[in-house]
Amino acid sequence: SVSGGAVDVADLVATAKQGVVSITTRIVQRGPFGQVATGTGAGSGFIIDSSGVIVTNAHVVSGARSVSVTLNDGTEHQGTVLGADTEEDIAVVKIDASGLHALPLGQSSSLRVGQTVVAIGNALALTGEPTATEGIVSALNRTIDTDNGEHLDHLVQTDAAINPGNSGGPLLTLDGNVIGINSAGASDAQNIGFAISIDSAKTT
Repeated sequence: SVSGGAVDVADLVATAKQGVVSITTRIVQRGPFGQVATGTGAGSGFIIDSSGVIVTNAHVVSGARSVSVTLNDGTEHQGTVLGADTEEDIAVVKIDASGLHALPLGQSSSLRVGQTVVAIGNALALTGEPTATEGIVSALNRTIDTDNGEHLDHLVQTDAAINPGNSGGPLLTLDGNVIGINSAGASDAQNIGFAISIDSAKTT
C-alpha cells in the first residue's frame, strides 16, 4: 500500500508471499564406492501463472528424481519439471493446481542502483512462513562464476540477504513486481547476493 509516498513493506510481503513456494527435491546418486545414496535438496520458486506454472533456478531441480512444491497455505503438490536452462540457471516447474496467486513480472532494465528491493524465499529450509529480507540494488549487470560451475551474467547485485534455500525465489520492487530470481550469495563476503535479471529470464 502507498500512503503519502511511503510503501508498507509488510503489506508488500503479505501479498507477495502468497505467490512464493518452497521446493523440496529427492536426489539419488552414487557414492564414491558405487553405493546408491539418497539425498534431499531445498529451494524456492514463485508462481507466474495461476494454473500452476512456477519459476525457479535450474540448480534447485537439477538431478531430482522427484520435486515437491509447498504453497504458502501449506498444501503440497508433486511438481513436474517442464524445462531447464543450466546456462541461465532457470527452470520451469508445473503443478496440478488452479486459481493460484501469480506474481507480476517487472522490467529489470528499469532498475536503478540504490533502489529498494525485497527478497522472499525458503531460507535455510526453515519451517513455517518464508523469509523476507530487504535491501537495495547494489549494482547491475554483474558476472560471476558459481560454486556449481555456472557462468552467470546480467545479474542484479543486492545487499538483501540471499541464503541457502533462497535460490529460485523472487526479488521484488516495492510495487510488487518481480525483477530478479534469487540465485547466489557470496560466501566469502557479507551483504552481497545475486539475482538473475527477469529480463534475461523472459528471453530464455
